[in-house]
Amino acid sequence: MLKNPMTQAIIAALISKFIGSKLGGAAQPQAAGNGASPGGIDLGGILGGILGGGGQGGGGGIDLGKILGGVLGGGGGKNLVGQLTQGGLGDQLQSWIGTGANQPATPQQFAEAIGPDTINEIAAETGATPEQVSETISQVVPEIVNESSPNGQLDPAALQTTLSKFLGS
Repeated sequence: MLKNPMTQAIIAALISKFIGSKLGGAAQPQAAGNGASPGGIDLGGILGGILGGGGQGGGGGIDLGKILGGVLGGGGGKNLVGQLTQGGLGDQLQSWIGTGANQPATPQQFAEAIGPDTINEIAAETGATPEQVSETISQVVPEIVNESSPNGQLDPAALQTTLSKFLGS
């Protein structure tokens, strides 16, 4: 599913919303050109920043494990787990993290949980419609969270592996 460039761009843009502040803005979308996709997302740059350097991160002293842990829900600040939980998807989220059956969530539930501003920003950055963004996120995020919690707990190392697999890095 994530071999589709639009899907990859949407997920990269979503991730950048949650790691941009943790990287001091370094994960913000690039202007079209300079290797960016038609939607203006420099997928390679974002993924390089997210996935580029093993447990202690790549250059610049970036601690990749700490950043990915923050994206998942540790370390305070804005994170995806907190956003989804506060947005009413806590039960579904726990099912994706846990070892039992995964509960579904609709595109509308994701749009409400993540917020219309974020959905619209991702749509503008990628060239997708807000509906496409919500649909993509509702299909992909549960799978990424599920695979990033192999033992019933979110694991930044598993997230790194999962994103690398899904996004083809």
